[in-house]
Amino acid sequence: MRASHLAVGSERTWADMVGCVASLVDAFVCLTLLFLPGTPATGNRVSIIIVDPIICIIVYWVLYRRLRDLRPMWAELGFYLLVSGTLFLTCRNVLEESAGLDLRTRNYSTAYDFDIVLEVLVTLILPFGLAIYAWLIASSPPLRRWLGFMMGVQAVLLVVAFCSFAFPRLSDFASSELCAVYAVILSVAKAVWFLSPVGSSK
Repeated sequence: MRASHLAVGSERTWADMVGCVASLVDAFVCLTLLFLPGTPATGNRVSIIIVDPIICIIVYWVLYRRLRDLRPMWAELGFYLLVSGTLFLTCRNVLEESAGLDLRTRNYSTAYDFDIVLEVLVTLILPFGLAIYAWLIASSPPLRRWLGFMMGVQAVLLVVAFCSFAFPRLSDFASSELCAVYAVILSVAKAVWFLSPVGSSK
């Protein structure tokens, strides 16, 4: 076994408990968004969309603490990609929701162009960050690998969903509703994983 693998703590830490609670809150928030009506847009949806990324970033930070001793450079790169991708996704979601609130006069052509730019940025950044963390978790024997495989599935779903703006037929394979449902499942899985992130040594 590599020496870097031995650096992973075997006990649950306070950060893991923070990650567990944050993951459960994230699951609840995602579930709430599923049941809130998308149209007409409401201020409640916008507020939730703004708050949820903070919770996601907390979860990514806890994962980073677990992974930084294994491959520091990759863990840091993945963290920055996840944070920036999450922020770009938040801007895109807020832009779409606020367009339905009719708060002020907008240049819809400019908003549409900005939405396309944000969608491209999210497609290029967020799945790559997820893929890095999925790889780090799945390839690190001390950690329970199943979460890595689940995060890998989410990365694939996001790529397919966001690429549908260029290839509309892809929306048949990964709709936004499917991604949202899987996000709830994955958040609950993260909460379980944080309770016991390291497998028993044999």
